[in-house]
Amino acid sequence: MRTRTFVPGLAVVMAAAALIAGTVGAGPAASSEASPGKRAAQAGTQQAAGVPKHEKDRVPAIGRRWAAAWMTTDTRDLARLYTKDAVYTDRALDLVFHGREGVAEWETGSHQLIEDLGFEVTRGFRGSDGVVVEGVFTGHIVGAPRPFAVPVVTVLRLRGNLIRSSNDYYNRGEILSDSGLPADWTPTGK
Repeated sequence: MRTRTFVPGLAVVMAAAALIAGTVGAGPAASSEASPGKRAAQAGTQQAAGVPKHEKDRVPAIGRRWAAAWMTTDTRDLARLYTKDAVYTDRALDLVFHGREGVAEWETGSHQLIEDLGFEVTRGFRGSDGVVVEGVFTGHIVGAPRPFAVPVVTVLRLRGNLIRSSNDYYNRGEILSDSGLPADWTPTGK
């Protein structure tokens, strides 16, 4: 696997924050007098594993529970976090799943295709009716020569304490490249 430096994605998170609420306090970086681009460049040398613990501690509880549920073998753990009429969208693959059954189906399929699937939460914040979770998506596609590790941002929209919709944003091409697969690769079978 290649060594990669992850840029914390401040610009992506700020854009997602604008979708969630007009203005959202994202911690000390948001109040800095430096421009967003300058803050991202200054933070660009920080490794994902080197994200300060206090940044991870700021991730809202629903975001931490969502990420932890992806790591369990019981797909109901993730599905229980969603409303009955929820919509789960994977923007990189252009896939949409409906309801708790759809969420469970998506997680089951993901675990079947990706061995050692992981999601390390690195940052997150809450605003209005949503939560933004930033992290590193890892795993090994079945049959691929190498594992992958890519940055991901997920926007969770809430209804009360449950997720009514989620949108995953990551680079599919980067996953395939890291994995040693061609850009036009598609899974075989179902």
